[in-house]
Amino acid sequence: MTPNEIKNRFDDIADRVMILSHELDELTSLLQLSGDRKAVQSIRTDLHWIAENCTVVGLHQVGKALDDDMGMGDV
Repeated sequence: MTPNEIKNRFDDIADRVMILSHELDELTSLLQLSGDRKAVQSIRTDLHWIAENCTVVGLHQVGKALDDDMGMGDV
């Protein structure tokens, strides 16, 4: 698999994760318990981080965004 193909796979994952986040957002307004709404918001935050990190990992494969270590201290 080429670096561009790897990047594209990571981009596809990021896109699918964001779709899940949007689906959860639509469901949030239907939830009656505030604890459930808070839990879904936390899930959505995690999904956004997943999508962002997938994007960065993909960019790293093609030599871009190498200054972004995703908070891990090294690339």
